[in-house]
Amino acid sequence: MLIFWRLCFGHLLADFTFQSDFVARWKRKSFWGMLFHCAMHPIAYAALTYPYLSGVWIKIGWLKLSGWLCILAIFLVHLIEDEWRVFTIFKYRTPDNTLYFLWDQFIHLTSIFLLTPYQIVTRWQPGWQGFMPEKWPVLGCLLILATHTSVVLVYFIEKDLYGIPFPKPSEKYFVIAERLLLALACLLPAPLAFLLVPVFLAVMGGARYKGLVGYSRLGFALGAAFAVAFGLAGRAVYYA
Repeated sequence: MLIFWRLCFGHLLADFTFQSDFVARWKRKSFWGMLFHCAMHPIAYAALTYPYLSGVWIKIGWLKLSGWLCILAIFLVHLIEDEWRVFTIFKYRTPDNTLYFLWDQFIHLTSIFLLTPYQIVTRWQPGWQGFMPEKWPVLGCLLILATHTSVVLVYFIEKDLYGIPFPKPSEKYFVIAERLLLALACLLPAPLAFLLVPVFLAVMGGARYKGLVGYSRLGFALGAAFAVAFGLAGRAVYYA
């Protein structure tokens, strides 16, 4: 699972953290924008899995795929899926809603799972260690899920229910910073975490009350819940 978690981390970095609002608009208007967005993924994958790229990742009978070929295959699947999503939205007026967003992520992560080697440790590691041989990429995934990914997911939910537009860049990054601090507070030693988490929740509530952010009550509750949930998951991983 070592390479799997590194690839998941790379996917979340390229699909959310490194995808600016400009790139998100560009990829819907031009194939070159789509190609630029999708090309960020193999770059992230290669950077995170470089020591393992020359080895054989997939072996089925006579078929042997190196790490480089697996990354290329994941890139092609991502490009086809994202192009198909944009094509169906504009050609057939398919609603770009929460379910479509979740389905899109399911396809991307499934392709990573299917093209990931699992015999990547030098000795057999049972149980928890076999599932999570390294903590840092898992923690990285959880922090992105708590912040940037949750902002996009909550946006789709609010758009579907209330027609609320996507937040402006300044508001989006303010919300990401809020949820990052809340998630990181969950990683602190127990007494301090129990004190700071309610404080950060109160600050987030105050920011919404003063109009610094424009999400609904449901959006606020969901965003805080995602940040706390993924922060607590990160706590379990960190202290395991």
